[in-house]
Amino acid sequence: MSWDGPDDFLDRLQKKLIPTFGDMDAPVGGDLHLLDEGQDQKLRDAGVLIGVVDRGENDLNVILTQRPNSMPTHPGQVALPGGKVDPTDQGPVHAALREAKEEVGVEPTSVDLQGRADIYVTGTGFRITPVIGILPPDFIAIPDPHEVDDVFETPLSFLMNPDNHIRKTTNWKGIERSYLEMPHNGRYIWGVTAGVLRALYERLYREDDQT
Repeated sequence: MSWDGPDDFLDRLQKKLIPTFGDMDAPVGGDLHLLDEGQDQKLRDAGVLIGVVDRGENDLNVILTQRPNSMPTHPGQVALPGGKVDPTDQGPVHAALREAKEEVGVEPTSVDLQGRADIYVTGTGFRITPVIGILPPDFIAIPDPHEVDDVFETPLSFLMNPDNHIRKTTNWKGIERSYLEMPHNGRYIWGVTAGVLRALYERLYREDDQT
């Protein structure tokens, strides 16, 4: 099962996401197998915003960013707005909203929070909490040029279709690593960003796939 229109997607968000706040733990996935021994005890928390916007085209879009080539880490890569949890943040949800405001001008009070998806652990030692929120239909991005080279939108009808999730392998630290890519309209969505979006797909649709 995959994308079946905006109404179906929004209904699935209501039924299958983990509550935004509270004590319910999210399942953990991602690249746990790539961590060095003991590294799982030193993970740094981060939050990303999967910002969904309705542009009135019988589809929904996700806000994505292109990192500047000058960035010291992951230069030029496609990313979701977000970042590590700072001491002043009240957890990864607040970190995701704070970073989304700083990076692309999302006003936290304008976000209709829907819930959390599965935690994604990266091979570099981050524990990422994806937060799903609906943005106003007239949202206009205001990118921070120091952190964001470009802001663009990708349709959920593409991202929530498993036929577009291309699995590849590479060698990383002597380990054969599997990763995903979702190239679309000249944009190369891959790695952690693709993995987080795939995990959202699995949370919303995987039970249907198993029936």
